[in-house]
Amino acid sequence: MSASSSRSIKLMRVGNLRDDDPCPPCDCQDAISVERTVWTDDNVARRFWNCKNSLSVEGPKCKFFMWKDKEMEEGYYKEQLRKMRFELKRKEEFSEVSNVQKKLVKLQQAMEADKQLFETQLMELTEQNRMLKCGIFVMAIVVIVMWLKWT
Repeated sequence: MSASSSRSIKLMRVGNLRDDDPCPPCDCQDAISVERTVWTDDNVARRFWNCKNSLSVEGPKCKFFMWKDKEMEEGYYKEQLRKMRFELKRKEEFSEVSNVQKKLVKLQQAMEADKQLFETQLMELTEQNRMLKCGIFVMAIVVIVMWLKWT
């Protein structure tokens, strides 16, 4: 019972540490805490520690969490970080659109090359079809002439 009560206290701790402090130990037996950065509007670029198992799909999820940075006050710097985050997202989206456009151009070029190849093959097949029809017509005439000679 004392182990569970001390564990619940550890799960609830939230605090701030200095910049040079190492990652604090986690409550999990085999896991260590990892440093992460949150990019929400309220906590722009604010660093924290939590258990590496907190995001795992399998097994129990640890609730260890501790802020590394103090909360930034509303003001110029926090607003600048928000603007920089917005600009970065916009540039990433532009970069993604640019990459998609480049892929589209390559696909269009490949499609045009395939179209030209198919058109050439179609012309060849059309010519072969015409020659085959002529051959069949000549064969039919030969058969008719030979039939007429036999009768």
